[in-house]
Amino acid sequence: MKKNNMTLDRMGSRYPSRLSFSRSMLRTIVKEKWKISKSKFALDKNGYGTAIYEINTKNQIYSLVCFSQYLAAKDRSDRVIADKWDTAYTLHIGKISTKNLKRLRQNIPLQEAGRNSANELVLSRANKSLRLFDKVVTCLSIGEQPSIKDVNDVGYLLRTTAVYGNGKFGMSDFFRTKTKTDFKQPFRAEMLAVYIIREFSVDLVEHIAHKKNPLKAVKLNDNIKQHLGIGNSTGLGMAPFIIKHPTLIHQWMKQYEQALNDIKFIKKINKKHFVKFIKLLEKAKLYLDEVLTYDNFQKNKNRKSSNDLKNIIKYCKKISLNKKNNISWKNIIVYTEKKFSYDAQEITKVQIIELFPKIADPLAENMSENEDMNIETNQTIKSLLYEIRNKYKWAININFKNKKNLFLFWYISEAKLEPRLGERFNEKGAELEQPLGIGKMVNELYNFIANNPKTHKLNIAEFLLKFPEYRGIIRRIQTLSKFQYGEVNDNILAKQTLPINMLRFKLSFFGASRYDPRSDRWLRVSFFPGAPFFNKLSDKNVDEWGFANMDSY
Repeated sequence: MKKNNMTLDRMGSRYPSRLSFSRSMLRTIVKEKWKISKSKFALDKNGYGTAIYEINTKNQIYSLVCFSQYLAAKDRSDRVIADKWDTAYTLHIGKISTKNLKRLRQNIPLQEAGRNSANELVLSRANKSLRLFDKVVTCLSIGEQPSIKDVNDVGYLLRTTAVYGNGKFGMSDFFRTKTKTDFKQPFRAEMLAVYIIREFSVDLVEHIAHKKNPLKAVKLNDNIKQHLGIGNSTGLGMAPFIIKHPTLIHQWMKQYEQALNDIKFIKKINKKHFVKFIKLLEKAKLYLDEVLTYDNFQKNKNRKSSNDLKNIIKYCKKISLNKKNNISWKNIIVYTEKKFSYDAQEITKVQIIELFPKIADPLAENMSENEDMNIETNQTIKSLLYEIRNKYKWAININFKNKKNLFLFWYISEAKLEPRLGERFNEKGAELEQPLGIGKMVNELYNFIANNPKTHKLNIAEFLLKFPEYRGIIRRIQTLSKFQYGEVNDNILAKQTLPINMLRFKLSFFGASRYDPRSDRWLRVSFFPGAPFFNKLSDKNVDEWGFANMDSY
């Protein structure tokens, strides 16, 4: 039986790979020899002020503008509804003029409430880590290094609470961005901004430490510095993207699966590759043993995955000693799929992909997809019925008369225009429900046409003239008939739904790690932990930083 990669359980077990946007962004920096430099660093002794980092490509100059300000403890919040932050950022096309800086200084710290232009590609903000930022400043100011254990326990100095792009709040939309800038692939601009915010976080602590004690202060050691990522706190705002951009999601998954399928055709495992593969599994296991989370569900997941990896490593070492074994990468993948957890399966797969840059890296350069959805008016309803039975069995088998299967509803908050979840039978607002329950819509359409055999002879045009309310879901079904991975094969309205599975799926393609759920609806992650900082970045180390642990440097 063919496995279904698009159930929520599987989607919530994904890990970053060579195809993730953060990885491909750094490869682009190295390959195209981009230059990153500080053009302005006007911060006072407390670290408040403005910094500008310029990115020079062959075609353009971009500027990441950083604003740092005083924030009272009572105003510091992880939540997207906050309206004040320690720091705020924008990635801007071109050098920053005095006039532009004045405009940006007035608007960027306001975030959603500010006014942006089409020259802004990314908008973000971040708060200091209460557990680590001051501790690092204090250590550096007295000439000491923070312990790498303290750094590992938190993972970052600054934590972003949103990284906006793609046309939000007046910024450049992706259609313009991919035609007018160097960022041809989805979320590359956002990943560049996050990477440089990480640079700024270290520059910021070192600056404050030096101002605090100029005679004794030191800079962070490279190994400790490299273990730092940039934090991110994210919630339900990310989940609807998976439903609203099905052809794009399909393309991401198709490229990932293509990499694996191409590797499966390799008939014999190269011994050197196999030795490296075992080391990569050992590195991933150590990462799981070290990464800190406060969520019991994630703790158990990590513990189970670590134990599974131990057994996979043992199996691989055993077969590597037997010269008669004629085993392939396909055999390894099938073995893990039969015996181990989804998380362990995914770790095994991304570490296999790691060995084949010539296969994976070109695929990472084609992660965009036309998102037009069209109606084929000549298709018959009978043919559509067959299509639904063939592809949406998971949806037509759900009993939506059971309240548990209709328990949740998705809506947009008035305060921040962000997606939220309500409980249909316990809370008001279901009349504001967003059309995200694809399983329910498919189920309703299927039952209507199955119970009305007279409609079977009609074509789609004739049917929709009589029943226009089904136009949206028919258009989706027809369009996605050619997109195997476009649909989440689960009911996201069900009571047992864990929205963080959808968040983790998307975040894995961004390249996030160190998953730390704070509920079933929001979590903290880290970007770029273990990645070389720009002045150390080279073609030799640009892809050596996945599953970073304290022994990686």
